[in-house]
Amino acid sequence: MFSLDFVLRFLNITLIDLVLSGDNALVIGIAAAALPFEKRKRAIIIGGAGAIVLRIILTSVATLLMLIPFISIIGGLVLIWVAYKLMRMDVCETEIEEVNKACVVGNFRQAIFLILTADFMMSLDNVIAIAGTAHGSIGLLIAGLLISMPLLMITGGFISTIIDRFKWLINVGAFAIIFTAVRMVFDDGLIESRLHVPIFLELSIAAGMGLALVVFFILVNRRRSQQASPVMVKDGHEDNRID
Repeated sequence: MFSLDFVLRFLNITLIDLVLSGDNALVIGIAAAALPFEKRKRAIIIGGAGAIVLRIILTSVATLLMLIPFISIIGGLVLIWVAYKLMRMDVCETEIEEVNKACVVGNFRQAIFLILTADFMMSLDNVIAIAGTAHGSIGLLIAGLLISMPLLMITGGFISTIIDRFKWLINVGAFAIIFTAVRMVFDDGLIESRLHVPIFLELSIAAGMGLALVVFFILVNRRRSQQASPVMVKDGHEDNRID
């Protein structure tokens, strides 16, 4: 069990998972940043634990996944939706306690859902590399994931702390997620076998779409904020509400 081959494969799985999971840590950080500090650790632990289970299942059925038509295209489109939802998550800073509590509960559930969804989709590209390294050993696969995922969650928590100070980093994170999503579309087996897009053109398109969609989402959110102003003047009194 602890032969040199086993140890090398274990280290390889852990390293591959860490290197390929940078975007996952970004999602965890952005989602957690919308929560109060005391709620972040719980959201990261629950989301991370669910992600471990999903990653193990995905890698165990990696060969079957690749037989599903347009699987990478679907994953890419879902990630674009995840980026938009992350940019829309509200920070709960109203003066009404009941409104804040409702906002926190909604954000907590949404953060867990987005972490799991993004990890599932982003892992589609990762599972083949990890499954090949494991050589069919589920025990080895689980061991590598159990080591790498806590490190990933710690990184996500660190990112959420940085976002507290620099809110504009949410837009940078959304750009990175969309960039990954567009590349997933291009890397789909059906697309890749027919288009043969040069890597420079693929990267340029991914970067261009990432920038364009982030700007579009910012404008949509700004319009949404203007239409649903937190302060309404009614009968000469100020009344707070959220949409």
